[in-house]
Amino acid sequence: MDELQLVQGLKARDEGAVCAFLDRYRSLLFHCIGHFEKDPAGRDDLYQELVLYVLERLDADRFDSNKGSLGTWLYRVAWCRCVDIMRRTQGTRPSRVTPVGNLVPERPDPSPGPGEEAGVAEIGTLVRRALIQLEGEERSLLDLRFVQGHTLGEISGHLGISHEQCKYRLKRASTALRRVLLNDFSLEKMADAEGYLQKSANS
Repeated sequence: MDELQLVQGLKARDEGAVCAFLDRYRSLLFHCIGHFEKDPAGRDDLYQELVLYVLERLDADRFDSNKGSLGTWLYRVAWCRCVDIMRRTQGTRPSRVTPVGNLVPERPDPSPGPGEEAGVAEIGTLVRRALIQLEGEERSLLDLRFVQGHTLGEISGHLGISHEQCKYRLKRASTALRRVLLNDFSLEKMADAEGYLQKSANS
């Protein structure tokens, strides 16, 4: 079942399409959820909320296959929805939502799915394109911090500057990257890119 067939099946609430969707993209959704919710019960609730929200967005024809893959679109939608929920609840745990029948699994598949891999790869491409547009020092600082995973102390020692200078320059470089993302990409892509950088720094 290709992406367009899957989308049409989801709009029709075809059971086979729903099962295929949940099996194919549950790891992608849980990967996004992991940035916002650490409690297992809270993650399950948020997952069900995202599934319902994604179906509503598909019903409204918000997915355009000409603008990217379904996996990348799902990650953007899930990320922005999680941000909205966290803002609305002001950091409190979202209330329980009605389960989507018996089709929603209780735990995510730990192995990365093709949707997640495609989404992360595309977001990484966006970040690399933005980095190319930065000044040499700004690009180097962000590479040392978020790509190579060095600490502030290691970076300041490598550059021969103070810890405070390092923090200031890194913040300035991050602001420059944000400006590029805002100018070149949508706000949803910018949120995905920032999540990608944070994940890279923590991995």
